[in-house]
Formats: sequence, C-alpha cells, structure tokens
Amino acid sequence: MQMPQKQSGDPSPTKRQLHIIFFLATTLFMSAVVIAGRDRHWWMPKTEIAGSPVTEDIKIRLDANSAPWYELVLLPKLGEAKAKAIVAYREKHGRFKTIDDLANVQGVGTAIVDAIKDHITVGTTPDVTALEEQRR
Repeated sequence: MQMPQKQSGDPSPTKRQLHIIFFLATTLFMSAVVIAGRDRHWWMPKTEIAGSPVTEDIKIRLDANSAPWYELVLLPKLGEAKAKAIVAYREKHGRFKTIDDLANVQGVGTAIVDAIKDHITVGTTPDVTALEEQRR
C-alpha cells in the first residue's frame, strides 16, 4: 500500500513532519521547565533566615571523637586548620578521654578549649554492654 505523496502546492505538513515538530516542541518545553526549576529551586523547602547566626545560638553538642572536621568548624574560635588538626590528632593518637585533652592538639590551646567547652563532648556514645546489663 502506498502512502499518498504530498502535492507540491499543498502547504500542510506531513504526518512525519508533525511528529518531529511535536517532539521538538516537547523537548523545548521540558528543557524550559528544568531550567526554571533549577534556577528557582522549586524542589527545596522554603527557608527563612531569622538573623545572622552567632555561635551562642548553637544548641547542639558535638562529639570530638566522632565529628568530622567540617562540623568542628562550626564551633567558636575553630577554623578549618584547627578542626582538621583535631581530626588528625584523633586519628593518630586515638580517642579523647576528656575535653581538656583537646589542648594537646597543636594550635588548640586552653583558651580555645574553654571557648568550645559548652559545645563539645567526648565519648557520648553509650556503652552497648552497659545498656544490655540495664535491660536485664
């Protein structure tokens, strides 16, 4: 069976041309939606910053024995270098036993330990055997 040929004087598009036009228009529309969504972050929840964050507003306590350096940076008077030094010291010498052991890290003195004392703990992970004994 032969498909009817388009006559030279007929300005209407063929079925194949309509499919191509539909595909291109759909692709263009979807690209516009993706670009608009990426620019406006429509998939993220709306957030509001009430004010500039200050270290006194931090209500969490980080564990010096498990916190990565990028979390330790949030503590007052600790920059990236000192936070990485704490992690390196912990990896080399083992877990900290007391908060005052942080003063042994090069670049972290007693003044910095005093400044972060309210925001940091050591060994807050519960002992599993002690928990099992309490259940019995």
